[in-house]
This record gives sequence, C-alpha cells and structure tokens, in this order.
Amino acid sequence: MTVTRRTLLKAAGGAAAFAATTANVLTSRKACAAVRDQKLVFWLQPNFNPTADRILEDQTRAFAKQAGLKDSELQILKVPGGEIPTRMAAALEVGAPPDVTRLEEGYVARMRAQTALLDITDVMAEMKKVPGGVNPSVMSLTEEGGRNYAVPMGLNPVVMHARMDLLEQAGYGTFPETWEKFIEASLKINKPPFYAYGMALGTSPGNDSNEDIMAVVWAQGGNLIDKHNKVVFNSPATVRGYQLIKDMYVKYQIIPKGTLSWDNSGNNKAYQSKQVAFVFNPPSIYSYLLQEDKELAAKTGLFPAPGGPGGRMKRVYCDYYGVFKASPYPDIAKGLVRHFMDPKNYNEFITGTASRYLPVYPKLLDDPFWTAKKEFGGLIQIGREGETIARAGVITAALGEVVAQSLLGKSVQTVLVNNVDPAEAVAKAHADIVAIYKRFNEPV
Repeated sequence: MTVTRRTLLKAAGGAAAFAATTANVLTSRKACAAVRDQKLVFWLQPNFNPTADRILEDQTRAFAKQAGLKDSELQILKVPGGEIPTRMAAALEVGAPPDVTRLEEGYVARMRAQTALLDITDVMAEMKKVPGGVNPSVMSLTEEGGRNYAVPMGLNPVVMHARMDLLEQAGYGTFPETWEKFIEASLKINKPPFYAYGMALGTSPGNDSNEDIMAVVWAQGGNLIDKHNKVVFNSPATVRGYQLIKDMYVKYQIIPKGTLSWDNSGNNKAYQSKQVAFVFNPPSIYSYLLQEDKELAAKTGLFPAPGGPGGRMKRVYCDYYGVFKASPYPDIAKGLVRHFMDPKNYNEFITGTASRYLPVYPKLLDDPFWTAKKEFGGLIQIGREGETIARAGVITAALGEVVAQSLLGKSVQTVLVNNVDPAEAVAKAHADIVAIYKRFNEPV
C-alpha cells in the first residue's frame, strides 16, 4: 500500500492489529510544522552493532518513502545514548525534541513525569493484538492513568561476557559463580596492560556504571529500594559491595584505571579490542562479535554476574520507543513506531542484530534463530527470569533520575579517587537518593 501524507502506513506481517491509520497531518499541525523543514526527526541511538543501526536506518527511510515524505523532510540523527540526557534537556527547553527516539527504562519514567511524551495507547493496543501478545512485565512502565506513553522495543539481558579461553588456561572449566572466585580467577589472568575486569565506573549521564555497581551490591544483599519503594541503599550489605569494588580496583588492581572516564562505549571497546577478559553488558558486544570478529565470539561465554550472600542476580532491562508531545506531525511519528513494531519488520531487526535484543513479542522466540543456538539458552533464561534495577520495587521518575545522574558512579569514585570510607560514601549516596525522591514527591 502506498502511503500519502494523509494516510499513514498499513503495516505488513499478517497482524490484523496493524490496520491502516488515516489522518490529515498537514492541516491541524501546520502552524507547529512551520518552525522546521523536517516532518519526521528520528534520533537513532547507536546500538553498538552496525547491522542494527543499518536496519533501523533502512526501515526509517522505507517508512518515510511510503508516507510520502521527501528526502529533505526526514532527519535521522545519530545520538549516542550517553549524550541523550544532556541533549534532550536542551531540546525540551526550546520545545524542539525529536519526534521519536529510543528511551531507556529510567528515562521513560523521567519523561512521563515531565509530561513530555505523547499518548500512544492506540499503538500499544495494536501491539497487544499480535499473536502471543507483548511481554507483560515490560508494559507497566509505559502506563499512567490507564494510558500508554511509550512502547517496549527490546529486552536487554545484562550478562558477563567472559574470555573462556583464558579461564580454561587459568584452570577454570566454567565462569566463577561468586565474586570471591571471580577475583581469584582474575588474578591469574590479569597481566597489565591487559586487565581482567573492564568494570564500567564512569560518571557520564546514564552510564553503565549503574549496572556494574549494582551487580556487586545485589550479590552482597543490598538494594536501592524495597517492595514499598522505600530507599534502603544504606545497609551493611551495600557497604560490603563498595568495599569489594574498592578491593578489585585498589588492592587487586584487576580493573583498568582508565575505566573512571569511560562512557557507555568504553567497556564495549575494551572487550572488542581484547584489552580485558570480562565485561558486564547487554549482548550488544556479543552480537557485534558474531558479525565482526567470529574468532573472539567463539572464545566468549555469556553468564549472569557472579553471586554472593544475596544470591546471583539475573538482570534485564527494556528499551522503549517514545513519541514526543511537541512533535508537529504526531501521526507520522506514531506511524514510524508502528512500522518498527510491525512483527515482520520487528523480527527482521531482532534477528538481524544477532542477539542485541530479545524480542518483546514472546512468540518470536520460537524463531529458529533462537531455538537452533544452544548458546542463546542463557540469554532467554535471563530474559524470562530477569529483574529490573528496582527489583522488588517500581521504576519511578525519581529512580530514573538516580540512574540518569549516574549517582552511583559518582559515589564509588569518591571511594576510589578521594579515599572516602565505603560506609561514608554509601551513607552520602543514600542521602542523595532520598533527596531526589523527595524532590519528585515520592515517599521515602
């Protein structure tokens, strides 16, 4: 079907849910549209996977063509994820955010709180009608007052990428199950400038340091919030986690010094360039290796982070698509999201990215791409059993702000750089988290 400016895409793939949506987008938004030349602005956040980026670009251009847009009326701007908070704040300040972009889970709550997102309940309703529906665990974050302000676009199981060849040379048949054993193995592998653990400890907005730090804290039994959403960060378990991080960095020196200045691409680059043996990250690294360095991929194992007294965390988070309320052509913007999430297009993206994401449509896991590869068994398990950064609690705008500020990375750096006692640093971080929750009028 050819789509004009008045009639948006009727998505393919056999799913009746994706029926044609018609709207005159040239009249009702004419005044708003006058401020810019483009009718569709998409911020494409690089996926650390060239194929993933190419597929999204191709799908965006295909939609724009079907929607009757001229080349000059489409803008695809590549914006690294770490730059999103700063650039988005500036864009919102002047009322010129993108029409569509990918949002991490904490950022969805943050943008909802700022009432910056467009109601796209109709798109979510269509997605729910796809055979097998949508993974229910990732829909609640999009909801407020019975309406949806984002749609889930991909599950990220966070896994330890491990050099199995080096572990075997050190006498280990599998990946260590506890942090103590992990340090023991790391000391046998660590030979600077080749380091064992490429732990993300940077402080750029939304840095991967949140994940890496909490993996250690959770294993010791610590948490950010409890099931009542009360801040419980200040605990002996969290202090033990901070001390363990300090030991790995200062005492055992198995973490490269430069990690303190890494952005979100730092751990990816370190592992892909064979500078470290272990990194904790979504499988964007592994999917990259499957396409760009099959030799290193064959030496790489994927595992949950090591455990401890608090158990072994299976961490998963979800990325979302949001449409911004300031969009002068909201129907075109929603049409792009429909196009991305049409099962046929979506499965092309998911399988084409070679495990960068797990699908939000559970039925797509029946695709031979997943079932024929035993190495994906662990990913699927984490995807089904994984926990969010809130664990027993709920991701709210306040928690999203904690993540966006990389507050944990800043806190740990006071221990590593300024020699602040771990107990003091944890207490200070707890107070800072409480202050953020109070600022958002959330109970603490």
